[in-house]
Amino acid sequence: MRTTEWINLVLFSFFVMGSWLRPYASRQRTVITTTGAIGITLVIAVQFADRVWPAFVVSVIRDWLPAPLMPMMYWQAGRFAGKPNEALQKFLHRLDREWLGKLLRQLAVRRSYRWISAVLELAYLSCYELVPFGLGVLYLAHTRRYANEYWIVILTATYPCYVLTAFLPTLPPRDLESESVSRRPHSIRGINLWIVRHISHRLNTFPSAHVTATLGGSLVLLRHVPSVGLAFLLASIGVALGAVTGRYHYAADVVMAALLVGVVFTLDLRFF
Repeated sequence: MRTTEWINLVLFSFFVMGSWLRPYASRQRTVITTTGAIGITLVIAVQFADRVWPAFVVSVIRDWLPAPLMPMMYWQAGRFAGKPNEALQKFLHRLDREWLGKLLRQLAVRRSYRWISAVLELAYLSCYELVPFGLGVLYLAHTRRYANEYWIVILTATYPCYVLTAFLPTLPPRDLESESVSRRPHSIRGINLWIVRHISHRLNTFPSAHVTATLGGSLVLLRHVPSVGLAFLLASIGVALGAVTGRYHYAADVVMAALLVGVVFTLDLRFF
């Protein structure tokens, strides 16, 4: 079993067992258990898939399996979470006012910010495609042997964000602010807002899982496919900036995410 499969198996099991130890409503517990059971079944089933399909086909399936399991784990964490932790939420919001308050107020009154905002919103929107696209790059560059390393860095940096969300949930800054630069309407932001309102669990991930996933994948690509990795790194920086200026995340979410990826990638260098 690959390391990434063990990671998914353990964490899915953790959320399932934890849901039966906490006082959840039956529907909430059922959703957590069902999602976890599907994830566990997929991880176990792929171990025996070579009895049905050729070995190459199975290896490709295993390369791509973390892609659908990640959003499932994200939803597990959201369902597992309770009420927002107001103390942490106020702390993160206060840091934003101290670090970014003046900057955001200035940007809000400058017309020139509209095109900058659109670019950063587009960068943030790209976070959903960057991770699977990065794996596709490894295939196109004939370096799919690094697929497991790619996912190890992404999962070990991103899943702690999900766990912290489950136990220390907070609301995103856009839900706490009546007016900000993020309220300026344009079509790209409209798409982002629709996604976070209708597809996400509407909780803030601390640190930012979008940043850990895209930045972690970018660093692996930078190591093995440098030219493309550089482009992905720039896109990841755009995701981080868009997360803050769009008020999808607190500044501390992004800073902590970058630090977490740095630690994970440094440790990864020792083993690959």
